[in-house]
Amino acid sequence: MIKFLGLLSKKKKISIEKTAKLLVTTLDEVIVNGFVEIQDFINDNNNLERNPNLTDNDIRWFRLIVFVGNLKILPDFFDEDQAEKLHNQLLDFMAERITGENEIALEQLSDYCTYLDELLRKSDNCIAAMATALFDKYNINDFQVNLFKRKNEPNPVFFQELKNLITHFIWNWEDFLSKHKVVA
Repeated sequence: MIKFLGLLSKKKKISIEKTAKLLVTTLDEVIVNGFVEIQDFINDNNNLERNPNLTDNDIRWFRLIVFVGNLKILPDFFDEDQAEKLHNQLLDFMAERITGENEIALEQLSDYCTYLDELLRKSDNCIAAMATALFDKYNINDFQVNLFKRKNEPNPVFFQELKNLITHFIWNWEDFLSKHKVVA
């Protein structure tokens, strides 16, 4: 009964600000180190007719999509008030990681939030929406075989592999919250 009430909880308390800073720092490191995998997967994919020739500069769009995708899953793990506080704190730290002026970065993050909201209405989940965003942002349809190009939809094999890769860029809230209690 005492454990149920949280009196003997072994979870480490962590503030919303520290949580946000940790998430953004860690996620950005994963993005920087992992983008080469996404880049190689897209550029060297057998399911595409031609190479899209993504460059290192294309990480900017990927970073925005990954950051916003991680913002969108917050309500799955937090109550409305805590999710909003964490969301706002994350936006500030994410804007610092995006090159350019802070106001412009916040505007871009906001635009991508709106864009991902639209995709989420059509998708099964956030990962599928993120994969669709990458497909759109990198104009991958232009590099597909004619059948899929005419349909303007991703090759299902390519799309599934892309979704599998994107899962590595989603913060593991289950694991984090099993060890930490996020407090205001």
